[in-house]
Amino acid sequence: MKNIILGLILLANFSLACKGQDKDTNKKENKSQKTIFYTSKCDGNYSTGENLSEKDKKWTLTKADVDKIMSLSTEITENELHFAYPVTPCNINIHGYQYNGKKYDLQINGGSYISLFDGKKTIILGCNSYECSKYFLKPKENTEDENGDDKIEANNSDLKKYNIDINKNKILDLLTVEKGNSDITLNAIIDNKSVLIKKVICDSLSIETNVKNGQSFNLIIGYIDQNAKLFRKVVIPVFYRNNDFQLEKIFISILGISAKTGNEEWFNKEKDHKTSLENFDLDKILE
Repeated sequence: MKNIILGLILLANFSLACKGQDKDTNKKENKSQKTIFYTSKCDGNYSTGENLSEKDKKWTLTKADVDKIMSLSTEITENELHFAYPVTPCNINIHGYQYNGKKYDLQINGGSYISLFDGKKTIILGCNSYECSKYFLKPKENTEDENGDDKIEANNSDLKKYNIDINKNKILDLLTVEKGNSDITLNAIIDNKSVLIKKVICDSLSIETNVKNGQSFNLIIGYIDQNAKLFRKVVIPVFYRNNDFQLEKIFISILGISAKTGNEEWFNKEKDHKTSLENFDLDKILE
């Protein structure tokens, strides 16, 4: 009987010793696990003229941050990207990220969107939830005011100037946008010579210069109703090839009433339209 009791005591002590050893092993493993950090690369300043801040320059994400971002993000169209997501000069690049059973190269832009490339196709995801804001430099843009109405902000000046390297020769050229009584005039100046003057009948026109699909810039055109409410938005990527400004596609969003919900929502469409900017007739396209 004594031998049996002694054996049980020894077995219990051995079991406790093993458990303690397991805890020590887990602690060592946890200590040896290093947090993976991804740092950003910033190229130039914002297209708005805003300079890079220290926050921009030091923007980093951990592997856990990236996993969370991917779980919060949903696929968006190129049209949504142009209208709703700010483009920052800062990106975080990750190679071979596992997502939905496939490996992708990721480019995470500070403007709350992610580009995924599998070697053949690019997918764009947008991170639009409240939780996303802590991971990015700029949140998705809110096109609504406090009452839910889309507005065109009043310009402080009738003349806007944009410096841009149109010829890709590291020399800055100039685009100007001047508001008239009934139209807005776009003037492109290369090597101190005016090479294009284009008048557009619209309510607002701005230039997006921080682009990523090979174009020189995007034209952003807006139309408002009698209540100064934005009801139509147009994005036109412009390419400069063979000394000519060329178009390939236009992206149009129109505010309407959903047949399903009865609520206002934006209806988006994309049109192939290859022509020169000089000969482009937007009014005819919008008819």
